[in-house]
Amino acid sequence: MTGGAGHATDGGDALAAIWQAYVHLRFPDGRLRLVADYLATSARQPGTVIVELDPYTVHRLLQAIRLRPAGLRELLARLATAGMLTQVHSRDNEDLGVQTLTMPPQPMTSTLATEPGA
Repeated sequence: MTGGAGHATDGGDALAAIWQAYVHLRFPDGRLRLVADYLATSARQPGTVIVELDPYTVHRLLQAIRLRPAGLRELLARLATAGMLTQVHSRDNEDLGVQTLTMPPQPMTSTLATEPGA
């Protein structure tokens, strides 16, 4: 979902919608879904897959989802562990930096080894 040096490719809005749908499939219940919705729609820079989690954005997110800072950090860590959120720039301890909505690598399947004569 990103081009060189962590910059979003063209079609960031479509990629963000796909990312959001993927999160809904992977995590069908709970607040993680709400965080993903907010990241993909309200916090994301339009036309990109970049989310800057500055203090103002984090405050708005916490209010919108009725979440505490520790809970938000935990949910963001779950997305990162799942390969769906990547920090591209760290700031001071007061904010969560710049994040990119990412898709985890998909397992590659090959039928070559099972085809006759392979």
